[in-house]
Amino acid sequence: MKITIQNLSKAFGGRDIFSDFSLDIDSGVRLCVCGPNGCGKSTLIRMLADADAPDSGRIIMPRGCRVGYVQQDLDEAVLDTPLLEWVVDVLPDWHDFWSAWEAAAASRDEAAIARLGARQAELEALYGYNPEHKAQAVLSGLGFDEGKWHLPIKQLSGGWRERAKLARVLVAGADVLLLDEPTNHLDIEAVEWLEDFLMDYKGALVFVAHDRVFMDRIGTHVLYLGGSKPVFRKATFSQFVELQEELEEQREREAQRLNAEIERKMDFVRRFGAKATKARQAGSRQKMAKKLEKELEGFRPEAKRKELSFKWPEPPKADKTILSVADLAFAFPDGVSLWPPLTFTIYRGQRIALVGHNGCGKSTLLKILAGRLERKGGTQVMGSLVKMGYYSQHQTELLNSSGTVLGEIRRLSDPRMTEEELMSVLGLFLLGQNYFDRQVSSLSGGERSRLVLASLFLARANFLVLDEPTNHLDLESREALVEALNAFDGTLLMVAHDRYLLSEVADEAWSMAGDGITVYKEGFAEYDVARRAALAASKAGKEREKDAGRKAEGPVPGKALDREELKRLKREQAEQRNALYKKMRPKQEAYAKLETQLEALLTEQSDVEAALADPEVYADGNKTTELLKKFSQLKESSEQALEKLGELEAELAELEAQRAALSMNGGGDEL
Repeated sequence: MKITIQNLSKAFGGRDIFSDFSLDIDSGVRLCVCGPNGCGKSTLIRMLADADAPDSGRIIMPRGCRVGYVQQDLDEAVLDTPLLEWVVDVLPDWHDFWSAWEAAAASRDEAAIARLGARQAELEALYGYNPEHKAQAVLSGLGFDEGKWHLPIKQLSGGWRERAKLARVLVAGADVLLLDEPTNHLDIEAVEWLEDFLMDYKGALVFVAHDRVFMDRIGTHVLYLGGSKPVFRKATFSQFVELQEELEEQREREAQRLNAEIERKMDFVRRFGAKATKARQAGSRQKMAKKLEKELEGFRPEAKRKELSFKWPEPPKADKTILSVADLAFAFPDGVSLWPPLTFTIYRGQRIALVGHNGCGKSTLLKILAGRLERKGGTQVMGSLVKMGYYSQHQTELLNSSGTVLGEIRRLSDPRMTEEELMSVLGLFLLGQNYFDRQVSSLSGGERSRLVLASLFLARANFLVLDEPTNHLDLESREALVEALNAFDGTLLMVAHDRYLLSEVADEAWSMAGDGITVYKEGFAEYDVARRAALAASKAGKEREKDAGRKAEGPVPGKALDREELKRLKREQAEQRNALYKKMRPKQEAYAKLETQLEALLTEQSDVEAALADPEVYADGNKTTELLKKFSQLKESSEQALEKLGELEAELAELEAQRAALSMNGGGDEL
């Protein structure tokens, strides 16, 4: 199965988004579409879904191809439908099948029963034996607990409705899956479940996302839009970025060579063009120079975000103790408390990521610390020299919609900031010169968020408290935020679902749960390994409880399984074991290989360390520098390998727990 994009062109406001663009997308390809805002990523997804039309060219889908696409709006008629019923209802073929089966059985039509038997195998391959079970698994994976399955859709909030729409598309099954920012509104657990689901997907996937970790895990190919022409590569996103940087360097070197050659030829023309004896040669050189100039056009580098040489506004030095909290308590009006009284201290220079499952109270705690919510008990004392900068999605309401971008940043910033500093920081948050005179009312949600974030740095706050700062930000904006936070010389407390941001910026992770806060001093990676291991253990425990319950209940009179049912169960269990084996084997091989690599790295690191311990080495400055550089590289490589080993260990533990649960359920026994 292949999708063919043929000579596609599309323009908005006189600007070409695509021009005569062609591409083939094969089954099994997971295509990550990326590029700056306004380059046409979402437009391409809509055209593939037949929700938008090109100006010229065509998109050819195979006959009978099933396309999965999340619609923007929900039909009013479905809002009263219970969630699970609405998600399962996307599988009409099963309903038709059972009606036909009952009719064939009633009339004893053997030929029809045989045809339906073949059709049953097809449906099982598409939707699973029990579509309701599949729907429940998808809903659970996306974070819906059983209490929400039977709620009418109208009772779900906007974010949960988006999850419901995604669940319906995933349950329906498709030959081509089109996803536009599917990780929006998902917490880390739901994003990771979606990653696993998509890794097992066999059709063609075309997606747009701003989560760099998601893009790296899922994408097998990259389509970059926004340059002079689309660029298609078989690579992960990170590999693509590295490759593009290398190609750009090559292009710049070639452009420099051509420029030098043109200059030499034109210099000859200038010196000898007027001399009769050299006129013919000069004319020939001039023609060659013009030809080279045309060739040079092909090596002009693409426009990139301007890198500004700029020192971030240095915040004033704060107290050593930024914030002391003792016995802090909070309860909602119904008396429900999210956590026991909390006691903790934040010190100057700490960079903390507040993590935990959705609904554990992370944002609530930040609101209390920022004075947006009133605590029910306890104390919180902030240092006298501490200036807090608080950001949440609702902070954009502080902006004056009739003001200009430059006027608002001036109003919200420290009055000591110069005009040049204001403009420089706006540029670093991708709000360059063409934004300065624009009214705030004309900005998108992401642009307003960037404006408020920029103002925090310009207000010279020395304690940043950030609640979901990456919401509404595209990939380039997120990377600008990471750059800004890494340059920030103050104290940081943040809540975010962007794993790249959490890994790159936070030095430690504080995990919130019903029993309080657990501190992970090694940061998000350490927390993530512990979280995965806990999930695997919890899942295995639930499976054991279910199995114990089934054994306690014993056989139900009148419900004995017939031979066909036993065969079906045996087949399902075998398929599950095979699927687990296929997942485990490459991970086990990768673990063994990585373990060997780590051992070699540590041995080499030990050798270099021993060499550095020899005083004679320091007589040779070059050798010392070389050894120190090598030691640093080996240390970094071994730490990365150790971190990856931890991740693989957690993944294998989870799979092993699933396999153990299958065995306890009789998966390893002959029926």
